[in-house]
Amino acid sequence: MKQRFYIKLGIIFFLILCLMLPQSFMMDLVGERVGWRQQAYQSIEQSWPGSQTIAGPVLSIPYYFTYNAKEKIIGADKKETEIIKEMTVHDVLYIIPKQLNIDSKLESSLRYRGIYGVPVYTNALQVTGEFSTQPILDLIAKNKDYKIRWDKPQISVLVCDQRGIATPPVLNWNGEKFAFQPGGNLPGTVAGMHVAVPDLSLEQETRISFAFDMELHGMRSINFALLSDNTSVQLAANWPHPSFTGDLLPEQRDITDKGFTAQWRASSFSYDVSNAVERCRKGECSSLMERAVGFDLIQPVDVYQQSERSIKYAELFIILTFVALILFELLKKVRVHPIQYTLVGMALLVFYLLLISLSEHIQFLLAYGVAALCSTALLTFYFGAILRSRKLGLILGAGLSILYVSLYVILQAEESALLMGSLLLFIVLAGLMLATRHFDWYELTGQGDAPVGVQK
Repeated sequence: MKQRFYIKLGIIFFLILCLMLPQSFMMDLVGERVGWRQQAYQSIEQSWPGSQTIAGPVLSIPYYFTYNAKEKIIGADKKETEIIKEMTVHDVLYIIPKQLNIDSKLESSLRYRGIYGVPVYTNALQVTGEFSTQPILDLIAKNKDYKIRWDKPQISVLVCDQRGIATPPVLNWNGEKFAFQPGGNLPGTVAGMHVAVPDLSLEQETRISFAFDMELHGMRSINFALLSDNTSVQLAANWPHPSFTGDLLPEQRDITDKGFTAQWRASSFSYDVSNAVERCRKGECSSLMERAVGFDLIQPVDVYQQSERSIKYAELFIILTFVALILFELLKKVRVHPIQYTLVGMALLVFYLLLISLSEHIQFLLAYGVAALCSTALLTFYFGAILRSRKLGLILGAGLSILYVSLYVILQAEESALLMGSLLLFIVLAGLMLATRHFDWYELTGQGDAPVGVQK
């Protein structure tokens, strides 16, 4: 019996290793389904605007420096002559608002490709603020010796996806109205809108108010570039599960089951706006959209992430179940064939397949409950049959139910999942050690008399 026990133990260990292959297939299946979901996102993006970032407005004024430069030339008689030549240099002055207020009201919904739902939104924006002409006066004062000729100023607003601008906005510029034109019309950018505005006063510092309304479509996320000396963003949305992004978290926020509100306030001290403006001056105006605040429309429960985390505990479930079967086999003198061990292991793994497939169609909690109930009921019936005892089958089924409940609690506790998983393993190991502390393993495994020091 001694040799037979160790041979069987080796076979069971080999079975556990073999059952790790279906476990890896389950992990690959989750990755495959995540890839299909990403393809659904990309499919919807082809017919609906993608993630949006709104930057601006930015006031740009092209100008020309004209100055006299001395230049030495060598004539035909090889004599050096100094002449004065008029030089002209082109540049652009970019001015950000002195004050920028953004009031955003976002309505979200789900668009489906097959079984995959993607959050999309329509964002009603009210943008107000004012510009100061002081940067123009500073440039003139800095270049008194140069003659400056100013070109037509324009206002530009940038977005990530041009398709998201639903209706042509109209700019209210100091009481006058001007219609925006498509395109950001800034170096290194494509998407957005722009409009030419009247010439500005060059004699003294003035404040110019502006306002425009905008309806912006997008999906998955919305961000606002804080391009002003003082920025205030008020955001209200009907999406109850925001994930705030950017370098600054909202100063105030209120999240309910019906949606949320959030407020950001920032100044040029909070953000290095001048660096982005300087890069724009060098032709990299896409940098104006790099630093922004906003939120992602995340799904409240990522079923694939939770399924993947649950599969990682499959080995623990298989080992604990096999250990329980070995103990009952030794204590009750019941023989369990390796094929029966294999069927038990496969039944444990089918739970995860049921969980993945059901969670794509119903809520994760309900899918988990149905999968656990099916697996537990099947194994309880099978345990009672192979152990020839309905009572032992119910005991093992109850233990398995406790493990499934514990696993669900661990899956929900994302921040303390490692701690709870470690405690569960410790409790199970401690319970197993205490329950078997008086066992005579030599006698149970048919190895004859126990050595000195082993209690019977």
